[in-house]
Amino acid sequence: MHFSKFAKYLQRLEETSKRLEITSILTELIQELEPEETDKAIYLASGYLKAPFESENFNIADKMVAKVLEYTFASAQETNIADRISKLYAQEGDLGNVAEQLQSDQRGKNLSISDVYEKLMVLAQTSGTGSTDSKVRKAADLLKLLDKISTKYAVRIMLGTIRLGFTELTIIAALAQFLENKTIAEDIEAVYNIHPDIGLVAKSIKENGIEGLAKIRIETGVPVLSQKAQRVSGMEEAMERIKNVWAEFKFDGTRVQLHFDKNKKHTTKEEEAVGLFEAEKKDSNKYLIKTFTRNLEESTHQYPDLTDAAMKQIDADSIILDGEAIGYNRETGAFLPFQETITRKRKHDVAETAKNIPLKYFVFDILYLNGKSLIHLPLRERREILSKVIKPGDTIVVDEHMETSLFEDLLEYFEIAKEKGLEGLLVKSPEDPYQAGARSYSWIKLKKADEKLLRDSIDCVVLGYYNGKGVRSKFGIGGFMVGVYDEKSDSFKTVSKIGTGLKEDDWIKLKKMADKLKIEKLPANVDISKPLLPDVLVKPKIVVEIGADEISISQNHTAGYALRFPRLLKFRDDKKATEATTVSEVITLFNTQRH
Repeated sequence: MHFSKFAKYLQRLEETSKRLEITSILTELIQELEPEETDKAIYLASGYLKAPFESENFNIADKMVAKVLEYTFASAQETNIADRISKLYAQEGDLGNVAEQLQSDQRGKNLSISDVYEKLMVLAQTSGTGSTDSKVRKAADLLKLLDKISTKYAVRIMLGTIRLGFTELTIIAALAQFLENKTIAEDIEAVYNIHPDIGLVAKSIKENGIEGLAKIRIETGVPVLSQKAQRVSGMEEAMERIKNVWAEFKFDGTRVQLHFDKNKKHTTKEEEAVGLFEAEKKDSNKYLIKTFTRNLEESTHQYPDLTDAAMKQIDADSIILDGEAIGYNRETGAFLPFQETITRKRKHDVAETAKNIPLKYFVFDILYLNGKSLIHLPLRERREILSKVIKPGDTIVVDEHMETSLFEDLLEYFEIAKEKGLEGLLVKSPEDPYQAGARSYSWIKLKKADEKLLRDSIDCVVLGYYNGKGVRSKFGIGGFMVGVYDEKSDSFKTVSKIGTGLKEDDWIKLKKMADKLKIEKLPANVDISKPLLPDVLVKPKIVVEIGADEISISQNHTAGYALRFPRLLKFRDDKKATEATTVSEVITLFNTQRH
């Protein structure tokens, strides 16, 4: 397919906010694509070049794109092109729109999706000395070959600002529609959950129909979507849903999935990332070792101590582990707050930070061992296997648990968690398989109550902010709108406008994060009532943990509920937007407080 035709599909997707219509347009696109270009088209429509866990980024900012546009459209007839670009950008607020206005429809339209994709890939992989000038030239060379609409979307793809209002779930619905079997969506989603590469999934279906899914399996180096815990009204309901409970301590750390494989080698990029531990110095020990966050980002470089421990403590050829990493005080042994643990996310001085903030990695599950998936096995059996493949050590610890059918035992264990300064308990069904990507009553979280707040905090997504007034004018932000995720419509619904509870540093941090995600138009998958529209709209990516006094029914907020006296507790950099609290969970919390 010509990229110009593909761009028209993107235009149609942008012009509608109706999910069924978006699904139909995606289905039509998939039908017309050739198998060899299907993955590339799906990646580009989603706004990236490869699956998110492969981290192929352009690292191109607005200023560089403005320079690209100067190179592309400079001519002897127009000597003040930079001024014109600056004025258009001030009017449009979108460099994609600026590029479209500057472009002539006389430009060529014969490049295919694969042609443009390969040029974009070369652009993203350009690095080293002189890379900035090289990127500018390569990007300009590409834009000179495109028509108006294609230019707009090529620029947005480079900047990461393509906003078409759908997630992978909508693509899955389109794939089911393409197969003319809507009931198959659950099977497609199940495969995506164990191998979250939507381009690969789409290409496999395009090539081989539903049979193509059978070829996609769990493998080391590819993160599995984490199972998530459900909320209930309290311990009584937890024990009603799970008669014989398996209880584990809930740590206020960060979710880490660890992949280890002696049969796979590191790439050069990976060697640089994990070349921080002693065992790596031997050529024979250059095994694949990767860690991933719950939002599918590779985080290996953050954990040199964990990769070192993996070499010493894992007794297996290949393995995938799920667990929680939490920092601790080396002298007292006390666990550190989440915000201190998350400082391990930095890209520089990693080794020094690892010394100052040592980690314990509490492993609570094993998903894969020696070439075989284990997710279908019951938790009790998976844990037996796990205990046999982890050697004793200071860093990797098999998480302890308690199994009981008595309410009194569970209550006592909950009190022990509180005494240890932990968040509470995770209650699980010992007979259930690992449900990748699911949020079900197979896992239930019981967090300690703060008498001044709701029984539980709420993870919300920032959807926009309001300009600062008075004393906050210096920050440029005076409040922000947050929403929760609606699984039924694959969209975000508002629950609160927040203007209190932030320190000066919090306002500065939020403004900086939000400005990187600014958008001009309300995305199709964000639902905000007109009276509450923020001054600045933000792509739904920033997750924050919010506390509140209570939840009330609301006619103004699109979730149907609102938080009373909300305040920011912390930023959740380790979560992606679709892992935020759901509308159904808000309803559960609302009913719980009334009860």
